[in-house]
Amino acid sequence: MIHDGYSVQTPGVSPPDTPGVFASEEKRSALRPRPHPRSGWLIGAVCGLLLGLWAFPPVRYILSAQLQLAFVEDSVPWVRVLDSRRGEIEIQRLDATAAADPDDYLMQIGRATALAESGSIHTSSMSPAESAAAGDDRTLVRLGIIARDFPTAPGSYAHLARYMMLDRVRIQRKELYAPGPPAPRSQTDPAGPAPTLDPTLHSIPARHKDVRLMEWALRSGEARDPENAFWPAMRAITYFAALRDADALRALDRAAHKSRWDAYIYEEVLGQWRLYSAAYGDIGATQKIAPLSLVAFPHLREMRRMAELARWYAERAADEGRTQEALRIRRNITRLGRTLRDTAQWSIEALFGTDLFFIGNTDSAANLGPAAIRDVSQWEPQARNYLGLLERLNHRGTIAWLRQEAAASCALRQRVDVARFDASYPGTPPGIPLVPLFGNWMVGVSLLQQALALGATALLATLCYRHLRTRPVYQPGLGYPVVLAFLLAFTLLSGFFLFSGEPSPRIAVGFLLGSTILLILGLDALGKVEGDAGDVESQWNHGTTAQFLALLLLPGLAALYLLRPTLSSLHPVAVLLSNLMGVPRALTPAGALEIALLASALPLAIALTACLWAVFRRLPPLVGALVGLRRMAFPALICLALAYLLILGRTLRLDATASRAINEAAQNDLQWVLTHSSPPTDD
Repeated sequence: MIHDGYSVQTPGVSPPDTPGVFASEEKRSALRPRPHPRSGWLIGAVCGLLLGLWAFPPVRYILSAQLQLAFVEDSVPWVRVLDSRRGEIEIQRLDATAAADPDDYLMQIGRATALAESGSIHTSSMSPAESAAAGDDRTLVRLGIIARDFPTAPGSYAHLARYMMLDRVRIQRKELYAPGPPAPRSQTDPAGPAPTLDPTLHSIPARHKDVRLMEWALRSGEARDPENAFWPAMRAITYFAALRDADALRALDRAAHKSRWDAYIYEEVLGQWRLYSAAYGDIGATQKIAPLSLVAFPHLREMRRMAELARWYAERAADEGRTQEALRIRRNITRLGRTLRDTAQWSIEALFGTDLFFIGNTDSAANLGPAAIRDVSQWEPQARNYLGLLERLNHRGTIAWLRQEAAASCALRQRVDVARFDASYPGTPPGIPLVPLFGNWMVGVSLLQQALALGATALLATLCYRHLRTRPVYQPGLGYPVVLAFLLAFTLLSGFFLFSGEPSPRIAVGFLLGSTILLILGLDALGKVEGDAGDVESQWNHGTTAQFLALLLLPGLAALYLLRPTLSSLHPVAVLLSNLMGVPRALTPAGALEIALLASALPLAIALTACLWAVFRRLPPLVGALVGLRRMAFPALICLALAYLLILGRTLRLDATASRAINEAAQNDLQWVLTHSSPPTDD
């Protein structure tokens, strides 16, 4: 008998030609689609083109990285190594790469500093055993070995000194936090303990062995690079951290008379580029931008504290009547700031040079934030006491010169601030097309994910379809309610975890998949089918496939292309640049659903649309969805492959442009920033 358009077989009755979901074997053979004679040639052409492109290293590296990210979220290896949450496999890979070329100075520098910002330097409160248990990379030990193995390279000593200031050598002085003006003290005891108004504040001296190591590194570096102000400035920081203030002020005086500034930051960037290229291949701009943007500048924080402490001594000397000493200390801070501002190669160092200039020429209560002093009129009220002292000493020429230098510092602040605000991501130089590069890169990942999801769904649909074809008539059986119950429980559970727990794209994909299958099965159970369900094959022709492609695929590809600026924020390097290291990105349920749709929207849309098409034609909805997936799989995959090739070409061009820009920016970051920004105009 016929029930709701489906054939239900009555026991003991064998209707040979009863229409149902599938008719007789002869009819099924007649309805079976025959492959187009040119299908094999088209498949071979696409596969041959992809294999030919695989021979080019840039294509191979981008395609392999995109495939890894398409399969597993956040799985690109050269991104994993930048995150402290990753395992030991990447560390061992970098160790083996660096050990294979021990005479490569830059590669050793890159290996020593590669994980420094991922928490690899253990704190002084950790014991060696605790540090080893935490997977400590022993950055300082590596840098010490490099300084020993490459004694003629001044940069090896500079890197060691900079990273010592992450935790080992820091200025922790009560004078910087005590409120009110500095209290007078004897001229014969300039380095003695300072009185404080708060008994809970204490000066914490650096450990003696750390100070000895810093002295050795800075003396060695200065002997090989004598005109660099970096060495005596770092010695001033070291001596202030060790409570040797008289030595610190003498070192500051020496630093003020040097002619240039170089912290050898570029060696660190080059070394990490070389290390990652040797370990993972040259993947281009996406591999280079993270080392350029995540450079550590711990010495700048300590330089600011050093300048504030030196100003503290200048104000105390002025209060005690030692005006020439006060002026000399402030002049030394000013000269060091000008040296950084005018000769540093990194914009952030030049910006800190303006900070040092204003610290040396303002009162202790001044507000010296980057946005606080942006022109001379904002500077003068915060230097009232110091300018008054110069007026009393009849140093009007010095006041005029300070106004000129303050104007130059404010102009540099404004230009650098404009460039930093215009940059695509925090810490990156302007003028590098990261947003379009990351956007096209993620469009390629989405196309690969859609193709993989469509292929897997079409394969599953083919297996289900063949299972139904082996049965002469449609009989749901007892397993049907069990499948429905399982799908319902799976969908509800994934929805609970998605909206109530910690959302993730994988859970969102499960929720969407379960909801889609439940909807199709529900329509199949409630649908009133009048015609022969076997007519699904005969009614789905080439025109239907073309209509589905025009309805689903073309608008989807256009929307994906237009969403490139939004998709750029999903790139793993973009996430790395937009968040603190080691802090996971907060993902909302809506965000997880968006990512899931980017990976699986096409097969879900095909299944639902084919199901509705079958309902409209009064055909079995479940069979319509299965047939639609089977018929649409091949042409849709061909369109996705062609779209991916177009996006891949665009990505390669953007990657080459961004790589050239990154190389130029790394050579002199400050000049790159200034030439790729324009001074603000007054309206």
